[in-house]
Amino acid sequence: MKRHRTLSSSDSSDESPSTSFTSGSMYRSKSRIPNEHKKPAEVFRKDLISAMKIPDSHHINPDSYYLFADTWKEEWEKGVQVPASPDTVPQPSLRVVAEKVKDVLYMRPRKYIHCSSSETTEPGYINIMELAASVCRYDLDDMDIFWLQELNEDLAEMGCGPVDENLMEKTVEVLERHCHENMNHAIETEEGLGIEYDEDVICDVCRSPDSEEGNDMVFCDKCNICVHQACYGILKVPEGSWLCRSCVLGIHPQCLLCPKRGGAMKTTRTGTK
Repeated sequence: MKRHRTLSSSDSSDESPSTSFTSGSMYRSKSRIPNEHKKPAEVFRKDLISAMKIPDSHHINPDSYYLFADTWKEEWEKGVQVPASPDTVPQPSLRVVAEKVKDVLYMRPRKYIHCSSSETTEPGYINIMELAASVCRYDLDDMDIFWLQELNEDLAEMGCGPVDENLMEKTVEVLERHCHENMNHAIETEEGLGIEYDEDVICDVCRSPDSEEGNDMVFCDKCNICVHQACYGILKVPEGSWLCRSCVLGIHPQCLLCPKRGGAMKTTRTGTK
């Protein structure tokens, strides 16, 4: 498929007879609203798609068009979604914010700071890691307490002693820790390569569940994201395990384009972000 290079996207949508409005304009409101408020904000232009297509028998200069090598999809025939009134689109505004000074402008002298409470000559310090290790990270909820009560009733009938809440919380914490260690061991070794993935899984980039020859869907063996070869820039599917760029670097940074974390992320050209 070929495409013109000289195509301009600034053509008015009213000049094309194949322009179709969005489906939202088909619903009529019963309230008495002026007609100007019923106009859709966006329209679908089909003339842009038609202008891209050039018959193979059409002889033109090879430098005046691009060759479209991807497989054509039927949903592209619906047109390109463009604003109905570009003049009404809000214009962005910005202002220059002065950089915050990092130097400390004022610091109270040490001699003016005094604690009125009595202090011991050798104050004790608590290591935060030791404190976190001594505190159980799992808290029983109402369902857990109800299940524990049922368990103690069964243990009483069998002549065994009851299980208190502290022992229950520590037991669940130990089980969760062992489960986490086993999962990491399976991910880092070949034990996790035999996982059967859902057939309805979608690409984390284009959100499409379809794949084709030469554009397979590849799964990261650590974070389990799924991407197309073309979407992530994978020229050849590696043999064995494959890790995404974030897992290779061992970091989970925030996206520079959106506030979300995770997903199919790639580093910048410098490799620092």
